[in-house]
Amino acid sequence: MKPVIGLTSHIDKAQNSPLGKSSIGNTYVESIMNSGGIPIILPVFIPESEMEAYINLCDGFLFSGGIDISPNYYDEDAHEKLGETLAELDRTQIPFMQKVLAAKKPVLGICRGCQVLNVACGGTLYQDLSEHSGTYIKHFQKTGPSDISHQVILENESILSQMYAKTFWVNSYHHQAVKEPGSGVRIIAYSKDGIPEAIQLKDFSYGLGIQWHPEAMFAHGDSSMKPLFESFVQACMKFCEND
Repeated sequence: MKPVIGLTSHIDKAQNSPLGKSSIGNTYVESIMNSGGIPIILPVFIPESEMEAYINLCDGFLFSGGIDISPNYYDEDAHEKLGETLAELDRTQIPFMQKVLAAKKPVLGICRGCQVLNVACGGTLYQDLSEHSGTYIKHFQKTGPSDISHQVILENESILSQMYAKTFWVNSYHHQAVKEPGSGVRIIAYSKDGIPEAIQLKDFSYGLGIQWHPEAMFAHGDSSMKPLFESFVQACMKFCEND
């Protein structure tokens, strides 16, 4: 039986739709489907009273990319280069992430999802990479989504080091990143200019956050990211079988 995996969605403020639309790129859906999982798209806003029902419904969760997180969640004033935020989205995703972690279900955070994972664990973010001295790599590329942009360097003994070489290429679409890791969070990959590119939860079956967009690479034909999604789906399958 294939594992059911919940995918967080985002609000699309479409014209002629005053309530907006729940939206997620099909690259996330295809990446899970092509790795053996059954993707379920979750509503943008979930009342806290209903979160447990969604957590019980799924065997694992993928927190997708999106807009910035409000810095008040890590007790900072807004930086002048802070991007768009949405309070309702933060009020859903951060406590939802905390409940997913309390349930010990596998989680994969991509871009914003990686940042949500860190903030939910009490960590902080660079609100803009200009806050990080020594940054020289272009972290928000202006080329196609499947194009590679820069290399990441892996730490030893991590989820990623089990499937990738010490250094490998990724795409890049972010202006924020993990600054101080939260409780139980370990930084497991960096760019060559020192920006954290991946995090992992300590003493947790499968808790991974990555700053690049592997779903865009995989769905557009780059098979190098397939092992990542397969490892996540397999972790969800294992949880399903042992539940």
